[in-house]
Amino acid sequence: MPSAEHESPVALARLDPSLVAWLLTHVFDVKVPDYHHARPHATDVRVLVPRTYHADSMLLFCDPADRPLLAAVLEIQRRWDATKRRTWKLYVAQLEAELDVDTALLVYCPDLRTARRYRGLFEFDGLSLSLRPLIFTPNDVPLVVDVDLARTNPALAVLSAICHGQNAQVEATFPALMAALRSVGPKTAILYYDVVLAGLPAAVRTRWEAFMTTMADYEFRSDLLRELAARYEKQGEARGEARAILTVLDGRGVAVPDEARAKILGCTDLAQLDSWLRRAVNASTVDDVLGG
Repeated sequence: MPSAEHESPVALARLDPSLVAWLLTHVFDVKVPDYHHARPHATDVRVLVPRTYHADSMLLFCDPADRPLLAAVLEIQRRWDATKRRTWKLYVAQLEAELDVDTALLVYCPDLRTARRYRGLFEFDGLSLSLRPLIFTPNDVPLVVDVDLARTNPALAVLSAICHGQNAQVEATFPALMAALRSVGPKTAILYYDVVLAGLPAAVRTRWEAFMTTMADYEFRSDLLRELAARYEKQGEARGEARAILTVLDGRGVAVPDEARAKILGCTDLAQLDSWLRRAVNASTVDDVLGG
């Protein structure tokens, strides 16, 4: 199962697809069409041999009539895997053939050496289909310490904190990160807050929580706590947490069949419900929550 550190950038892109557009434009000088909205796309790619390949995230940037103008695949690659030379081509080819639009492949490599290896993997593709993955590392994401920038682009502020979690200067991002949370309202702030907690190393996460406890004003903390409390209903803590899981999935557009809904609502194991709730923040299907 992918780690929380793996899933956090993917969840962030789903929460705010404009972040992917920002990366394409500002890191790789890719001209993104003047799109009306963006929406997620199914991440499974099937081939004639009975096998399904699963990308981390796929997004479509669409016009007002919901016609795709540009597609983007986002992959989080923490380790070396030579098979990506071919499977990444499948993702791009599938989208371009299905939708008849250009497709950008964005690959985030937290490790610089791993990024160099992947860049070298595509320098010469021999006789096969050429692919130009847009590979970026924490060095390509700015350390967002400017409060105004964080308010304007809260998803970038969150991504910055996640990417620079190992950086000794990461605490300099905390005031801007708090401003980003203030700018989006309690419901979205909770989702961003969960992404931050999942994406930061344990020691930095502790310092971030301490910062929020001491520096956030009473009103802001109260709003966040009220939103958290809204997850729990009078029927009891288990029932409330089950409702919270369904609320998160509904907010992210994940379909929940009746059987899965009954399983969630019928569960009284708080540890299991807590595990499902954490998975729900990053899930693209209900199986991502209940599986395993």
